[in-house]
Amino acid sequence: MNPEIPGYYFDSEKNKYFKIQKSHTAPASAAYSSDAVKRRKVQDRSFQAAKKRAHLVRNHIKRHPISRDTVYGGLLAREFGLDRVAERGRGRVEDGDLTAEAWTRGVVAKGSVSFAPSFARSRYANMPCFYVNGEDTKTGLGVAYATLDEETLVGSHIPMDENDRVHFTRDAPPTSGRALSFRTEMIRCPQVSSIKYHSPSHKILLTSREPDESCGLYFFSPPLTDPEDSSRPHWLLGETNHYQRLSIRHGRRDEWLVHGSTPAPPSSDLICVIGTNSGLLQVQSNETMSWIAPQNTPKGIHAPQEIFAQDFQEGNHNILLAGGRQPRLWVSDLRAPEAQWSFAKHTSSIAHLRSVNPNHILVAGLQNSMALYDMRFLNSRPNGTRPLLTFPDYRNDAHFHIGWDVNPRLGVVAAAQDNGTVRLFSLSSGRRLQNPAVDALRSDTPLKALMFQTMPRERLPSLFVGEGPSLRKFSFGAVNFEDEA
Repeated sequence: MNPEIPGYYFDSEKNKYFKIQKSHTAPASAAYSSDAVKRRKVQDRSFQAAKKRAHLVRNHIKRHPISRDTVYGGLLAREFGLDRVAERGRGRVEDGDLTAEAWTRGVVAKGSVSFAPSFARSRYANMPCFYVNGEDTKTGLGVAYATLDEETLVGSHIPMDENDRVHFTRDAPPTSGRALSFRTEMIRCPQVSSIKYHSPSHKILLTSREPDESCGLYFFSPPLTDPEDSSRPHWLLGETNHYQRLSIRHGRRDEWLVHGSTPAPPSSDLICVIGTNSGLLQVQSNETMSWIAPQNTPKGIHAPQEIFAQDFQEGNHNILLAGGRQPRLWVSDLRAPEAQWSFAKHTSSIAHLRSVNPNHILVAGLQNSMALYDMRFLNSRPNGTRPLLTFPDYRNDAHFHIGWDVNPRLGVVAAAQDNGTVRLFSLSSGRRLQNPAVDALRSDTPLKALMFQTMPRERLPSLFVGEGPSLRKFSFGAVNFEDEA
């Protein structure tokens, strides 16, 4: 650990000291401003205190007598290098829970961005999809793209105050991104089904559920400002003057629709992979589109059909994972001349999946099913593959279009429930984690979109939830900045 030097801040990422400056003289997003240093110290103290409380709670939990399943779970944990034990699908609280528990205990509501005037908010259903970006280290502003009507794409910057609360300033210059101002992009994408971002190519990716004769992807690149221009945000919203649509036809279907796209990692030569109502497509970096699964699957050959979720194996962009209406978790190596698919049976149809590390895949679907699988043991045996871990309190009986995300760094899963609530779960034990702020979310219908994202000046990820026409922010910290002093 580097020693503290009075008047200086040590940046662990850059491995150097910076002289602490007064907040009104330091750059807006500087980590060495006096407010930023104070915030970071307080967050560190709060996080360590929350982790200590979680550790004490863990030590007071009554242990169950040793059973056959406990021994089996212990062997699994040792074999797979896991730091938790699963008992009949219910994870016991182990050390891996501490980070998740600590973060969850310290999360509070940090404001919202509303994409509709206050007098009209009750007229809107829950936001169908959105995307939040946190790359603007120049000004410290977040960026959000959302749609309320599944056709119009609206953008807003996300300014934050010293307490990381969403805070718009009425007298700020319109070009600063700190005044409440929504910018509509001149893009027509009917029945928007997903909004994603491919960072290596700086492309916003849009997909459409509108039935069409061809299957496609819409994309555009928001204009960027000069890196030295600190008066304007890094991304300029509402100023895109053109967009593109890539499309491909398929002889087996008259009507196409796309459920969503997954941006490829920087190491890949792909832009994204697309899940459709008749298989998977890939988009190359040269903006050409092709099928991954064979277009005419021979009889007796198993291949993905309608796909709702897909992801690349963590650390290996050649391995693709997919899930959809069939109760199967599909796996394929993109390096093969023609995709060959292996699969593991899941309890139900799959709505979401994520590669959380090189070996483990988290899957969520219908019939209240959420489970963690090990890739090294996936196969197509008749009896299927036993999950490493299940989440007994997950509730989603019949919705494909429902909010869900996981943050492996925190070890937390955020999942909208079919009763209009959002619940947090431990990725290590599968148990539900309680938090008053997030648990208080209530809606008449399921919340359709949520995601984790780290804002430019924040050390820990925040949870963003689309409730009605508003994008709500939940972050680790105190409700009021004075409470952190």
